[in-house]
Amino acid sequence: MLNIKYKTQLLVLIVFFSNPSNATTINIDNKVNHDLDMYRSFLSTSEKIELHEENDFVTIGADAGCDFNSAIWNIGDAISSGSTEVRVASNGTYIENIIIDDQDLILRGGFATCSDAELNNQDFMDFTEINGTAVPTNIIAITGNNTRRLIRLENLLLTGASVTFPTIGGALSVIQTNLELQLLRVFISGNSGGSGAGIYINPGTGANQTNIDVFAQDVVIHNNSSINLGGGLFCIGFRSQIALTGISTISNNTSATSGGGLSIIGHCKVSIYSKTHSNIISAFPGLFNNNSKEEGGGAFLRATAFLYLFGQEMCDNTHCLGSADAPIIVQGNFSDNDTLNNESGGGVYMDGTGGFNEFYANGIWINNNQAGGNGGGVYVGSDSVFEIERRSGSCWQKDRCNLIINNRSGTSIGLGGSFYVDGGTLNLSHVYVEENRADFGTAIAANGENAIVTIENSVFDDNGNGGSNGYSDFQVIRASTGASIAIRHSTIADNDAVNSVFDIDPALNSSLSLSSSVVHDPSSGNLFGPVSGDLTIDCLVSHEASSFSGTNVLVSNPEFVNRSLGNFHLAAGSPAIDLCAGITMLNPSDMDMEIRAWDDPDQANGMGIFDAGADERYFFEEIFVDGFENF
Repeated sequence: MLNIKYKTQLLVLIVFFSNPSNATTINIDNKVNHDLDMYRSFLSTSEKIELHEENDFVTIGADAGCDFNSAIWNIGDAISSGSTEVRVASNGTYIENIIIDDQDLILRGGFATCSDAELNNQDFMDFTEINGTAVPTNIIAITGNNTRRLIRLENLLLTGASVTFPTIGGALSVIQTNLELQLLRVFISGNSGGSGAGIYINPGTGANQTNIDVFAQDVVIHNNSSINLGGGLFCIGFRSQIALTGISTISNNTSATSGGGLSIIGHCKVSIYSKTHSNIISAFPGLFNNNSKEEGGGAFLRATAFLYLFGQEMCDNTHCLGSADAPIIVQGNFSDNDTLNNESGGGVYMDGTGGFNEFYANGIWINNNQAGGNGGGVYVGSDSVFEIERRSGSCWQKDRCNLIINNRSGTSIGLGGSFYVDGGTLNLSHVYVEENRADFGTAIAANGENAIVTIENSVFDDNGNGGSNGYSDFQVIRASTGASIAIRHSTIADNDAVNSVFDIDPALNSSLSLSSSVVHDPSSGNLFGPVSGDLTIDCLVSHEASSFSGTNVLVSNPEFVNRSLGNFHLAAGSPAIDLCAGITMLNPSDMDMEIRAWDDPDQANGMGIFDAGADERYFFEEIFVDGFENF
């Protein structure tokens, strides 16, 4: 069980209906299909390794059974022998810098001795160290673009690189080479350099641009430091694609500019899949405790960049990547580590400069990120789309499949505790947004005429803390200078914001469309302040109706199952049941992925048979309400 602030959920007997429609407006199919093809190639390589005979590989180490004695030779000499597989025993010492130029190679560590290497007795938790302190350049540099090559690295620790100008990258550098790179149980830690102090990927430009595909399983990029972009991983290029699978993490990396953990620019596509694995080298997959001097403590996207985080299983007809047993986690990242209180995007920063950016996630947990400026969790700049949805099928948590919790903007006029949308697009479906803090927009702040926010089937609760501890906590959701927000079939309750629930700035006609929802949040004041922009409100259960006008507004307690425990399902007899007519939705399912418009025979219909709020109540949801908590 993950150690999170997770409110007790009541066991309910629910029939899940298949939902073929998902909320995403981003096309993820091409990336998933590409990654599954890479996975099949990865599996094929694993099968070939298992069939290798003695003449198919060479060994290097410190015992008498080695083909190369590490006291005399180095790994580079073994690679130059022409063998396509080199097995490296951990009993040797390897302080060197390796160039792999235009050749196929399988380089495998994790063998205690060369005798173990001969028998293929690989210890999954043994990482053979290659130390890069010999000269100030990359530990492993992969070059050559004459022929498409396949290189596989296994059970290696790459550490000690201290790369200085004009050399770029850090521990592992892949530049302008036509390559399929496979990484299995590789630990990259304690390196410094330019952009991508851990891993640097660049296929080049123009006519000489190559194709670089990276498939990595159980890879940790930890505690690396960059003087430029991407302390952990840097990727650039239209023909660059990276997939991180298994228990792969990017953690505790730093950047002197932007993207403490990860920087993606210039059309590169990166995906991270969750997975539980019997031989793990890290706790959970994702971006942890990275920090940057400037924007994007966890991840920085610019000039047409693509980042996909999959916390649910993604499959084709034959194979699957990801898992429903563990989320993708973006946690503890910090932008603005020079403490000037002006840098944004603690978890993720999307910079619209120079192109269009996309971020997509399902089964995600964005937790405890902080920005010195705006967007404690996420900053969505112009020409950028940030999208979270829940897909049909199981997830790591039954209710909180997508959880955005305890993120904080800066305390010096910080905007958007979880999200700051600055001229970009934010789409949230089936998301819980809880315990976030900011001066303005404790959960979300949107700014600019091109800023568009769409929220469906989601729950907002416990955001703000009454203006304590240096935060003003004004409003839960804020739209300013022309931003537009649409909220459909969502629940906003029990926040502790100051002044009002919403702030819809009349400047440049900022707008809010609020439909088929529940807003019962008296601790945050009225829904709106004395002056608002364009409001369109229809079918709402609210704690007051004096601060706005709308149609089909009911002032009443929505009667949740147990709001004190964070259970915002509708109880029997709730006035929100069968209250609303049908509306157009990106995803027609409720917060439990149940089909909407179940007609409760015990409830009189209002404008229709759709329940207001995030939940569509079915009669069997209360069968086990008593006595089965924390099952």
